[in-house]
Amino acid sequence: MYRFIKPEIIFQVFFYALGRLIMKFKLDFDIAKSDAYIKYGQAITSLGSCFANNMTQKFLTHKFNVIDHKLGTLYNPYAIFKLIKKALHKTYPKSVLIDGMHMSFDLHSDIRAAHQTEFSSLCESRMNMLHRGLKESEWLIITLGTAWTHTYLSTNTMVANCHKLPQTLFKKELLSVDFILQQFEELQALLTPFNPKLKILFTVSPVRHTKDGLHENTLSKATLHLAVQAIVKKFSHTYYFPAYEIMIDELRDYRFYKTDLIHPNELAIDYIWDQLTHTYFDETTFKFYEELKVLLKSIGHRPFNPNSDQHQKFIIETLNKTRALSDTIDLTTEIEQLTKLLR
Repeated sequence: MYRFIKPEIIFQVFFYALGRLIMKFKLDFDIAKSDAYIKYGQAITSLGSCFANNMTQKFLTHKFNVIDHKLGTLYNPYAIFKLIKKALHKTYPKSVLIDGMHMSFDLHSDIRAAHQTEFSSLCESRMNMLHRGLKESEWLIITLGTAWTHTYLSTNTMVANCHKLPQTLFKKELLSVDFILQQFEELQALLTPFNPKLKILFTVSPVRHTKDGLHENTLSKATLHLAVQAIVKKFSHTYYFPAYEIMIDELRDYRFYKTDLIHPNELAIDYIWDQLTHTYFDETTFKFYEELKVLLKSIGHRPFNPNSDQHQKFIIETLNKTRALSDTIDLTTEIEQLTKLLR
């Protein structure tokens, strides 16, 4: 026998199922298309926190003309602006001897050497590369990490890196929005005559500085956002990309973080990069970028039998596509790599 189901129960089940179908699991986050575009052939320089290094690697992987100075990470806007000024004037950071290694309070600890002359040579070559980047680039990407800064008490100077020295040697303070804006205005007065075509893209790093404290990190990020907003509002050649908002509001689940629960993982970095390409690539650039992605994947393919007729045909086809795209970008390494695979 069939059991009669009440109509109200049928309606409840129907509307529950409908609600499940239309349920939203993340915020809609629309980013307005930029009116200034990053294109192949343009030189790009990136500076700032470790998230800046993530973006630099993405641009390099996809064959953009990145002038990679390899100066390491910098976190607060004062330190970043100060280093840019030094690069413009070709004045080089002075070294200090810490635990038997020569380093600089203006640079990341990656820039170090056992001997003074070795440090000076390393520092000058990389600063000169940054100078070149500032001169030739059409885009400078600056990623701000924190508004907290440390002043070395013995010299009363703000530093970019404490190099793990005791905190009693430093005074910690939060930069103000007005101070950051003033520092950028001074920098801009130098940059404009040095490279009139330079556009600046700001991002705020989504990496939380938990060592400062969660509340302190919130104050810091808020200060950076207000400062960038003031800069972008005042200078027409400056732009903002919301990497921070994408990570915090759209990718808010911890599955998008590394095991430290602080840094974005590869999946998150890929997603943020994808959003950047849709925002700052024009139609021509994006189409070429998509073609190149497919090509690079083909080049990285590893067959079971490299000498089979089928794979040799695949190599020839891939080589022809690579040569066609090499009219726009440098694919010399890839062409050589494919050529060696031919029988």
